[in-house]
Amino acid sequence: MKMNDKDGLHMDRTQNCAECEYMKKFDYGKKIYYCEHEDRIDDMGKLSVGDLPEGSTEWCPLKEK
Repeated sequence: MKMNDKDGLHMDRTQNCAECEYMKKFDYGKKIYYCEHEDRIDDMGKLSVGDLPEGSTEWCPLKEK
């Protein structure tokens, strides 16, 4: 299924953060994963520390309703 984002670009809806273009990993001694999508409803966008969980978060803005 396709959707339009705010920039008018097309992208696949994703159910897996590991495959998402908005997932970013930072390594500050520990691997910390964040969602950088501008429409996320979680203020921090923190996904996990250590290992990225399978699937996506409940608050994922790309998750099918």
